[in-house]
Amino acid sequence: MDLIALQSITIAMVIGVSSYILSRKLRIPAILFYLFFGLVVGNIGLQWIKPDSLGGGLHILLEIVVAIILFEGGLSLSSHSFKAESSAIRRILIVALPLTGIGAALLAHYILELSWNIAIFFGALIVVTGPTVIGSILKSVYLNRRLETLLNWESIWGDVIGVLLSAVALEMVDLNFSDSFVDVSLVFLLRIFGGIIIGIACGFLLTYVLEWTAKLKDSTLLGIASVTGAIATFTVANAVLHSSGPLAAAVAGFYLSNTRKTFLPEVRHFKEQVSSLFISSTFVLLSAYVNPLPLMDKWWAMAFVAVVLGALVRPLSILIAFVKTNVTFREQLFIGIIGPRGIVAVATASYATLVVSGYEYEMSVVLNLTFAIIFFSGVLATVACRPLASALDVRIPASRTGLLIVGINPFSSALAEQASKFVPVSFLETDRTKCLLADHLGLETICTDLLDAELYEEALEDGYARLLATTRNDALNELIASKASVYLDSRNVFQVPSNSDEETIRMVVGSSHNFAFDGAFSIVDAEEAIKSNKACIKILEHEDIAKNKAIPLIEIVDEGKGLRIISPDDQPKNKAMCLVRV
Repeated sequence: MDLIALQSITIAMVIGVSSYILSRKLRIPAILFYLFFGLVVGNIGLQWIKPDSLGGGLHILLEIVVAIILFEGGLSLSSHSFKAESSAIRRILIVALPLTGIGAALLAHYILELSWNIAIFFGALIVVTGPTVIGSILKSVYLNRRLETLLNWESIWGDVIGVLLSAVALEMVDLNFSDSFVDVSLVFLLRIFGGIIIGIACGFLLTYVLEWTAKLKDSTLLGIASVTGAIATFTVANAVLHSSGPLAAAVAGFYLSNTRKTFLPEVRHFKEQVSSLFISSTFVLLSAYVNPLPLMDKWWAMAFVAVVLGALVRPLSILIAFVKTNVTFREQLFIGIIGPRGIVAVATASYATLVVSGYEYEMSVVLNLTFAIIFFSGVLATVACRPLASALDVRIPASRTGLLIVGINPFSSALAEQASKFVPVSFLETDRTKCLLADHLGLETICTDLLDAELYEEALEDGYARLLATTRNDALNELIASKASVYLDSRNVFQVPSNSDEETIRMVVGSSHNFAFDGAFSIVDAEEAIKSNKACIKILEHEDIAKNKAIPLIEIVDEGKGLRIISPDDQPKNKAMCLVRV
């Protein structure tokens, strides 16, 4: 490999991964760091990265990244969430996206003076939002379940539709076929039909391969096989039917997700790591590829288009799409304003710049305009997401979400009795006898397989975003908490050790979830003390906790409207539920 190309890839990887780590630390979308640092080390900056040195390799890398992103996106969706909001999802995809694309094409033609075929291509590619950016936003702010579902589904299937539309529009640019409406429609429908069929077939085959691989008892092989399957699906679909690869990859991921196989957590975990590496490196490379200097006379116009598209066209499209639906005006407004574009949009624009000849200047305008829109929408989403969600009252603080308690025993029952006064509480249990007893006592209980993925997806649908594992079995607590962390935010999953010895504490510290309560706390001791009436759970004022030598368990926050589970080495600042010896 050429030394300059190797240097470019290496620097892109270092900067990309560093940006990703920084974004997780600051809890803001990494795309802003990719854009900034890519420009600094790219063509208009230090020139440490020279994307042109990769030649056709950049084109291949873009296709691999798109395949992985859309496969992972499909893998993260479920049919359960679609059923809950199917009407609203269809309206976004069928009404809002085309209106956004039409508005973008009109702006590109009349403001930037692009020819109609290039303007239509731009309108097709810019309808996509960004699953990677949306994912970062949803991890940093808790929204109501409807908003999370709509934003997730739009980010994945909107990308698929945008890629398909832009591929058809790109062929019109190249004059590969007649530009009549009938021809365009037939080609578009054929690619949709072909992509779905190939995606289902590849998803079925991949599921069989992963089931066989799972029998080898090596979780790393599952991740490797799934990534290979995603890229193979994308490639096969494109070979059979040009530009159907993105849809096939997303459908294959969605098919695999809805098989509910026990190995899916390992696949998702590995896919997230691989996609993060590819996305971060590629985005830095693409940012370095951009050179806005020859287009300085166009930048005021491009900035105007970016602002109007994000602040006017997108919100109006959403409002029109949701006319006479049960989606509230506040939710419509939030979706309309928060619509960041991501790597699929810039990958499509970069691909077109590389392969289309005869329109070099206009394609350069499209690429730079796409970056401007990504930057504007990304900054807007990052800066405005939290305050906008709070102002529109669509944000749900983690402290007010429902609490799932695993294990029914005297301690957990006493804790649930107090906690249910503030937030919804439900028990998870596998023992049928305990479930019947809990029902008799009036406790809300879900008696099911605690390793079932559908359980946690449905719990999220119902507003339960936190889990506390309180059985007397440390291994079971560890297993359930690890499983729940895949679906719930790991920061909201807690495990309580059954014994207070240091070995147990060390075991859970390295986990993806958290350790709850004081380090000296023991479920076994607490359960025995409560059962023999030597202890109880009381709500104490902050100043009374030390006086009573009580162990604080859950702090009451948000002016008495929410709860916060207390971790080791953490002390409540308000009144709290405590284990008090009597």
